[in-house]
Amino acid sequence: MTDNDLVLSNAQAVTATADSTNTLDLGALVDDRGTALTNFGSKDGKISLQVGIGTTFAGGTSIAFKLQDSADDSTFADTELDTDAIVTATLVAGYEAINVPLPQNLRRYIKMVYTVVGTMTAGKINAHLVMGVQASG
Repeated sequence: MTDNDLVLSNAQAVTATADSTNTLDLGALVDDRGTALTNFGSKDGKISLQVGIGTTFAGGTSIAFKLQDSADDSTFADTELDTDAIVTATLVAGYEAINVPLPQNLRRYIKMVYTVVGTMTAGKINAHLVMGVQASG
């Protein structure tokens, strides 16, 4: 597994409601023993989802962040992992919207959905999976 296999959004400019640039195939990801990570989730905190602000947002009112999953990479549904709307003034570079263990029993494919209220004129999001629970730095 390479770092690119773990990236949902890499400095993704978000001005209106959008899906993450990438969808991740958890069935294609394997651990150090070659075991597929489908339905592996966060048992013992082994995989975390981090979503942060790379470039400060301007304009608009707020953004809510939501993780969705799918069995077929076509029909997605909400998971338990989401945030309330976060006001634009909070969405500054370095802000961490999500840093939590990945929920267990996800279906094979995952993506993020960024729900924007208003129209953003600036701002970029980074979202990726990391092995282990990472502390904010």
